[in-house]
Amino acid sequence: MPVLHSLKVKFVAALILLVGLVIGLSTWWTLEVHRKHMLHATEDKVRALTEAIDRGIHVAMREGRSQDVQRILEEVGRDPDIEKIIIFDTHGKILRASQVDLVGRVLDRDRLSRYLDQADLAVTGLHENGQLVQSVVKKIRNRPECFACHGTGEAVNGILHVDMSFRKTQEQIAEMEGTALWTMLLTAAVLAAGGAILMVRLVERPVGSLIRAMAKVEGGDLETRAGPGQRDELGRLADSFNTMVDRLKAARAEIEAFHHQRLARAERLATLGELAASLAHEVKNPLAGIAGAIQVMADELPEADPKREIMREILEQVHRLDKTVRDLLAFARPGKPDIGPCDIHQVLDRVLILLAENPAAKQVRVVRAYQPGVPSLDADSKQLGQVFLNLLLNAIQAMPTGGSVTIATRLVRNGDRQSVVASTGQFGGTERSDRRDQLTNRLMYQSTSPSDGRWVEVTLTDTGPGIPPHLLQDIFNPFFTTKHRGSGLGLSVSRRIVEDHGGWIEAESSPGQGATFRVWLPVGAVTHRTGEPLA
Repeated sequence: MPVLHSLKVKFVAALILLVGLVIGLSTWWTLEVHRKHMLHATEDKVRALTEAIDRGIHVAMREGRSQDVQRILEEVGRDPDIEKIIIFDTHGKILRASQVDLVGRVLDRDRLSRYLDQADLAVTGLHENGQLVQSVVKKIRNRPECFACHGTGEAVNGILHVDMSFRKTQEQIAEMEGTALWTMLLTAAVLAAGGAILMVRLVERPVGSLIRAMAKVEGGDLETRAGPGQRDELGRLADSFNTMVDRLKAARAEIEAFHHQRLARAERLATLGELAASLAHEVKNPLAGIAGAIQVMADELPEADPKREIMREILEQVHRLDKTVRDLLAFARPGKPDIGPCDIHQVLDRVLILLAENPAAKQVRVVRAYQPGVPSLDADSKQLGQVFLNLLLNAIQAMPTGGSVTIATRLVRNGDRQSVVASTGQFGGTERSDRRDQLTNRLMYQSTSPSDGRWVEVTLTDTGPGIPPHLLQDIFNPFFTTKHRGSGLGLSVSRRIVEDHGGWIEAESSPGQGATFRVWLPVGAVTHRTGEPLA
């Protein structure tokens, strides 16, 4: 798996981003607060310094020591944070300055006008030579004690201008920002390393162990179990995985045992089938001779002879035995389907024509519910006719006093068929509570799917007494019958024919509400249960 797609990388990256965002915002806010405090402190310093210079100048002038004013400015100007200190008159001429070479210079009119229009004490931030400078301008008012030297004509004797550099403050801010950045990076690195270690110990190792166990189970090793985990969600996930593997192992053992039983039974049935086929073949020809002899003897008897009735009864029983032998041969040695184009509606109609002459069928009303546009099948129409003939005869025999049979057809797809099977819970004509049978039959369904996913569904529903639940699971078994007459092979042969066509048959019934038989036949190319194409 690519490293960028691993859960560890995603977790650590998300942790770094989240922590970086939180620390970055908090650091920015802290730095911003400190920067404002430092700027305010510098502003307060230059304001206080300006007031002190003003008081010193006032004292020196009042005591007649005007020469001390220049000395005061030069001494204060030695402070490395002081850019310059000047005193200029209302005409803009510099009278005193911390830098002697500035004395005598004249300010430009715009700057002078701006200074004169300001309040007595104004603090502004200026950028000079690429640096931030705090500039304080204070007007030196003409006080009464100044009248002796300056007269009373002017309200302002001069203007004191002090520029203090923010260089030291900016250096402190930059140092603080660097320290905060390195602290943030170090914190993020420690958290990332810690998060990665925790991710490996708490998530990656348990998940990796679980993935390896799943890979072994996928490979067929059902003895593998996930190691004992912690008491958290991953530990519960490992426990659930182990429980699932235990159930899967038990289910596979049940299926294998079931298949062994079915295989042994199939082998026994195959042996019995061969024996029955041999016996049937040996009995069939003599039965034909017996039937012919009895028919000749019956024809030679007078019409009024009571023995003639006995002969007819014997002949009927011989015909019954002959049908049983033929059914037995059909079951033991089924013929290969003769595949060709087959219209399912025509097959059903031909069967109904054959049944029209049956006396019992005259008491039963047949309802056709054919869906228009049902496509043609690739099937053996004669074998399918035998299937529907058996199903209709069973329905007619179940309603000796009359009733109705509804024959419905429709085109369905794989999803529709699967939903019907899932909703009825019945497979292969049984209401099986045995989970092994359900799994086996679902696998059989999945192995016989038409190439285009379409099926023709034929449903036969009667209004008879229904089939008792305890008998429903056995009706497709060979030789099972509840009638006094019959071989019990009709439904077994029908199921085999349907399955040989890649289809499926099922039955459902509720006591007193009739029975329903559903037959699904595939449309298009179909793979046989053995994996060989039908045609």
